[in-house]
Amino acid sequence: MIEEFTAYLDARDGKLLDKFDGDLFRKLVEKVRVESMVEVEFVFKAGLELREIL
Repeated sequence: MIEEFTAYLDARDGKLLDKFDGDLFRKLVEKVRVESMVEVEFVFKAGLELREIL
């Protein structure tokens, strides 16, 4: 998984992301859990879970 992500970033030639990249999101995120009207949790394919309050 990390090798795939690294290859994707290398192909960008060092350009920073300046807007949402749906392809990158789908490659990295397994699922999004909606916990409440103001809280979501992103579950990454690498096992990391990130909670975000909107």
